[in-house]
Amino acid sequence: MSNINLKLLHTFLLAAEHESFRKAAQEANRSPSAVSMQVRGLEEQIGVQLFRRTPQKVLLTPEGRILFEQAKRALQEVQSGLDLLTEAAQSRSRHIQMACVPTLATGWLPNILATFKIRHPNTQVQLMELPTGPMLELLRRRDVEFGVGPQIPGMEDFEFEPILEDPLYACVPPVFDEGQSSVCFADLVDKPTIMLSKSTAVRGLIDDTLETLGIHLDVPFEVQQATTAMALAASGLGIAIVPRVALVQAGVQQFRMVPISNHVGLRQVGLITARGPILRPNTERLITLIRTSLAQLR
Repeated sequence: MSNINLKLLHTFLLAAEHESFRKAAQEANRSPSAVSMQVRGLEEQIGVQLFRRTPQKVLLTPEGRILFEQAKRALQEVQSGLDLLTEAAQSRSRHIQMACVPTLATGWLPNILATFKIRHPNTQVQLMELPTGPMLELLRRRDVEFGVGPQIPGMEDFEFEPILEDPLYACVPPVFDEGQSSVCFADLVDKPTIMLSKSTAVRGLIDDTLETLGIHLDVPFEVQQATTAMALAASGLGIAIVPRVALVQAGVQQFRMVPISNHVGLRQVGLITARGPILRPNTERLITLIRTSLAQLR
């Protein structure tokens, strides 16, 4: 009796609600004889008669009424539980957690997310703005599904898909502008230079290059965000060195954007994921949009 088949209970409920094996059979897409056999099997299994059969219809016995009320309530609770699970799964599929380095997050990403929101209005995107190092820790803990940023040492445990190379530019205000079409680090030795923080991947590339060249720059300002570096340059406080992707944030500024000609190891920017996890469809769609948009910056 403890192993009653749920299908038998479902057939029993249909017959009780319709007071007819024939109507129950129509709804269940079965033959009336099959429904009758299932009900009979249930009666034999629990040892009580559930229906009083007449030529016109079938009526519940007192014992059948008890089972009907209990079984209906139980199956409703099961269905409610299944509905909650489905809703939770759908909610998770609509929630995307991603990370992005600030240089990219404040520049090109807003337009990408605006496009994605138009295409998928019910999807919520949680964005963490972090340097690549802390981003990797979130990926390792599965707190985010993917990240967007430059390749750095120590990424052996992650998948990195390079999309573009990101050269360096100098933001040169008029007070320091000598009209060159490009500058090298040697040209900046006697000028105040605004640098990004040593915690950023781009600063690591710059410092490695300066050490190789034997050049020391005067750095009166060191900032966390490329937007801050460009704002300081616009105020005439120095020449800011930023990656090209940051220049989308520049707008109309009081400086000229000049490429740096030194052979700096160009940083690779791309998509970062932990090895192994299967990304959900909406996450894949956002990644595809990011991939195509970044590729246009080449």
